[in-house]
Amino acid sequence: MGSSRRAVVVSLPTSSGKTLIAQFRILQALNQFDDQEGWVAYIAPTRALVNQVTRQLRKDFNPLNIIVEQLSPALEFDNIEIDLLKEKQQDAKFRVLVTTPEKLDLMLKLGWEEKIGRPLTLVVVDEAHNINSDHRGLKLELLLATINNESKYAQFLLLTPFINNAKEVARWLGGSNSEDVSLGLDWQPNDRVIGVIKPIKGRPLTKRSFDYSLDFEMIHTSRDTLALDESFSFPNNHKVANSYTKASDQGHIAAMSASYLKKRGPVIVMHSTPAYVWSLAKKIKKGEVKSNTIHEDIALVQKYLLLELGKDFPLIELLEYGIGIHHSGLPEEVRQLIEWLFENERLNYLVATTTIAQGINFPVSGVILASHQYPSKNKAPEDMPPEDFWNIAGRAGRVSQGQLGVIALAAKDDERANLLKNFINKNTGDLNSALIQMAVTANNELDDLGRIVYKYPEWSSFLQYLAHTYRQMDKPEGFIDQIEQVLRGTLGFEKLRLANSNIARQLLQGIRHYTDTYLSDPRAPLKLVDSTGFSIQGIRSVFTHKGDINKNSWNHETLFSEQSPVLKDMMGVLLHVPELRNNFKDVIGHGYEETDKLASIIKDWVNGKSIPEIAESHFSKANEDAVDSITRCGQRLFGKVTQTTSWGLSALLAITASDLPEDELKKLGNLPSQVFYGVNSDEAIVMRLLGIPRTAAKPLANYCKSDSKESLPALRSRLRNLTDSDWNQALGANGQVYRKIWHILEGV
Repeated sequence: MGSSRRAVVVSLPTSSGKTLIAQFRILQALNQFDDQEGWVAYIAPTRALVNQVTRQLRKDFNPLNIIVEQLSPALEFDNIEIDLLKEKQQDAKFRVLVTTPEKLDLMLKLGWEEKIGRPLTLVVVDEAHNINSDHRGLKLELLLATINNESKYAQFLLLTPFINNAKEVARWLGGSNSEDVSLGLDWQPNDRVIGVIKPIKGRPLTKRSFDYSLDFEMIHTSRDTLALDESFSFPNNHKVANSYTKASDQGHIAAMSASYLKKRGPVIVMHSTPAYVWSLAKKIKKGEVKSNTIHEDIALVQKYLLLELGKDFPLIELLEYGIGIHHSGLPEEVRQLIEWLFENERLNYLVATTTIAQGINFPVSGVILASHQYPSKNKAPEDMPPEDFWNIAGRAGRVSQGQLGVIALAAKDDERANLLKNFINKNTGDLNSALIQMAVTANNELDDLGRIVYKYPEWSSFLQYLAHTYRQMDKPEGFIDQIEQVLRGTLGFEKLRLANSNIARQLLQGIRHYTDTYLSDPRAPLKLVDSTGFSIQGIRSVFTHKGDINKNSWNHETLFSEQSPVLKDMMGVLLHVPELRNNFKDVIGHGYEETDKLASIIKDWVNGKSIPEIAESHFSKANEDAVDSITRCGQRLFGKVTQTTSWGLSALLAITASDLPEDELKKLGNLPSQVFYGVNSDEAIVMRLLGIPRTAAKPLANYCKSDSKESLPALRSRLRNLTDSDWNQALGANGQVYRKIWHILEGV
């Protein structure tokens, strides 16, 4: 772990201290470059983890007067973030910056390391096994390759659950000046047992129904010294399932297993989709008794849910049964509050989608999987990668209490039980580049990389990498001859060359064709590639379809007004951009005429309509519960619309209005962030960046009347010192509820 190492990969099981290692290494790096006021970038894969890491680092580094800030995942820079990066006040300069890979990539391509005037000294990559990811892995890999090539002082710390080739990954970034810190899966910081649980038919209850028991078959233990029977029974639970037929269902098995294991401590119960999660929670509720006394923390969250999602939102009642819900259809603040309740043992159950596997950072006594798969948009569900499974399994068992952790996978019959046994016995493998599988999949189409991005949008990251490198090398005539050497700076190309030389050759030929046809064209918008996060093809799509949209189309006062048709026209342009269109199609289908609906959703969001109101207007279906439309609204709005639209509008502004005077451009610069945060004033954006819930952001901004020269740390400190009375004056009778909620979200 010496600071002389260019790259270190820490490959350790979950809950074994990777976070402490990261903090130690951050302090080393800051100390090493203290004279130059060097800074550290901490990359986390999701918005939730960015928030979680920021809170933890602020709490731990605050006594050392180390400023920790975060950037939103929005692929644009509003004026508030620009001021944060340019901050010159000595007591307000950030030293640690937490963000997503995509945001850091855009930041560095826009030249922000040079503009900041202080060196990037360390890049910490949390959940580094995401380099494997077929959706975002290549972006992360190429970001690290770019930093390695362009940031003179940057060192790397990659944190990941166990992988087999940590040394190889470390050498990719650090050469001989690298190190890997690895402990095998046979070492664990806690004891645990993993098994399959299935119903066993019992005695007849009637002529047509039978009793049952639940059989837990042990498949894996964390160490050989654990002496347990290979199988043992869980009791039946007739409140949840009154017969063998009812019990032969994934959800019922998971609910009954969770109910039994709850006696040992809090349990996470997982299913594949939000709809299944709600259904599973109802099944668990059948076997529970409503609490006679409601803890004040539960009551506070219930009040917040009532204010934000309405009195009939079912999570309010579920909390009284000790049941929390966690999925992508819930607002981010609600998910954080449920995590907080669970972590503080106010809940017995956390019922969540399988995607929580990358998002939790606290120990539990048991984990029940009603499903071991992730839903897939266009094909059958996909098995959770081994890395994610072992990540969640590693949370089971409490180190401090020496308690055995239990992980149970629900099987409705013998066929599924055998399938799950094979899944459990899959080990984590090598950390491989996403480029390898992408090249294999696109095999016969590699000769025309300009066309490939329309069919496989994930290739955009690679095309942007080529354009950026070509521009950084000052458009050399011999670029084609140098490209193989450039590609060796990635993790994937050399492995592809060794594994499949024919495909590697095809890729090189495709790059030569792309360079001749697109990169070396004097009109190629290379600078825009770096500033928008689009490929040349994405930018050309904008020019082809922009119609009458130009610098005069942009008006910060009217863009989101009901009367203006401009936003609808802009969304019509963005629907043609290969990097964006799939996310939009998930919301409105394939019809380009639906841009009206998309623009209307965005306007309602920016202008302060509540989630239930937006859900009812745009996402409701006949004869369905409001919770279904709210869940669908949340999934589309938070997962697709806000991020994609803010990115698209920022790029469109750069492409169509770059020749506006600087002061006018600056005035327009916050429009994309209004979409991302769901507010309609610059002052409210500041509040949202500081973690203030959306409903409270504008009235609190009006009350605080922040001076534009006030630094974010100073404003954060002022907010912390506001009293219940201050918040009530700003927001009315419920102000104190929002004050307490914000303190929880900020970790105050």
